[in-house]
Amino acid sequence: MLRLSGRQPLRLSRRIREPERKGHMRASKAIVMAFATLAGSAFGVSSAATLTFQQGLNGYTGTSDTTLKSSAPAVVADPGDASIDASDDGSPNHVLLRFDDVFGASDGQIRPSDAIVHAQLQLSIQSEGSGIMFHDMLVPWDQATATWNSFTGGIQTDGIEAAAAAFASIGANTGDPNIPEGLFTVDVTASLQALRSGALPGYGWALLPFMPNGTNGVDFVSSELLPVELRPLLTVEVAPVPEPETYALLLAGLTLVGAAHRRSKRKNPGVALC
Repeated sequence: MLRLSGRQPLRLSRRIREPERKGHMRASKAIVMAFATLAGSAFGVSSAATLTFQQGLNGYTGTSDTTLKSSAPAVVADPGDASIDASDDGSPNHVLLRFDDVFGASDGQIRPSDAIVHAQLQLSIQSEGSGIMFHDMLVPWDQATATWNSFTGGIQTDGIEAAAAAFASIGANTGDPNIPEGLFTVDVTASLQALRSGALPGYGWALLPFMPNGTNGVDFVSSELLPVELRPLLTVEVAPVPEPETYALLLAGLTLVGAAHRRSKRKNPGVALC
């Protein structure tokens, strides 16, 4: 209520400013809604996707794997169960595994505009065993020609053939059956993210036994064996990354909301209404 000296109180009707106030509210609401819609689209609220890579599934044929046997150092291993062992009848075995054609612009690939949220490798363990250490490979290899002698007495974790530190491990350095039979998953998110950033060359992984006591070999289904659903499976959850132009639009939308609010305050000064 506004009082003028010596006169009766002056009452201002809400109806005087109501149409104008509602107009500003409708305009501001429209801008806010448009801004929210743009933000949701930009940050991929509903655009996250899960991609799967498994030899023979949906036309994917990019998996390579092989076993390197110190007992037959110059022989390319036959396709079959991959075997990691610190002492296979006294001789260690190493395994190489790689998924090619994971990145690209085609449907089903990790696109340049995607962020890798999570990635995991699934193996079908056929023979329980001690454990496996996963190292990023740093040199190229071909499953059709790779042998124990292709490297410096098997895979060396020297920062040259393979990364010195394992990015993941399962089981333990004992001869116990630490890994049971069945499906087993390993988090490979950091490795995939490093590959995406260019920090890794993309030569896959070395699956190595715990030394010296991981003598209970671990066997898993390779990419050549059936059924398809038991072959190594790489699952990657991705989300789109907004382009710089989208950030500019978001900033413009925020500026419009602020400007509309300021105009509304100027046109509706603080007068007491009854």
